[in-house]
Amino acid sequence: MSEIEKTNTVLFGVSVDSVDSHKRFKEEQQFGFSLLADTEFEVSKQYSGVMERVNASKRATFVIDKAGYIRAIDKNVKVKTHGEDVVNLLKKVIPKIEVGQTAPDFIVMDSEEKKHQLSKLKDKKHVVLSFYPRDFGRG
Repeated sequence: MSEIEKTNTVLFGVSVDSVDSHKRFKEEQQFGFSLLADTEFEVSKQYSGVMERVNASKRATFVIDKAGYIRAIDKNVKVKTHGEDVVNLLKKVIPKIEVGQTAPDFIVMDSEEKKHQLSKLKDKKHVVLSFYPRDFGRG
């Protein structure tokens, strides 16, 4: 198991090269993650941007959490240390919460625009956080 997999993370490489090109490259380089072929530039345009003069994606790394939120963006990728840099970034931005561990503090607004902060609820006997993907309502 790689250091990246130990963080419960899946890694994808993305480029505008073809699937066949990716297969050959992966076999030659013998690395253990999937390459995504963005031949229509859709993902590149949304995330990294495109270098028009060379018809390629701009080099960037995005850390996306389990809820789909972007937790970090690294646009200063150093090819030689990228693997180590990604592991360090993951350890920094993805909280690892274990059962019995003190919950990280947070501040959120409710639907009536009232602020709630976890650390201010310590006098309460129990706090329940119930997460759901989306309410699919307006906004």
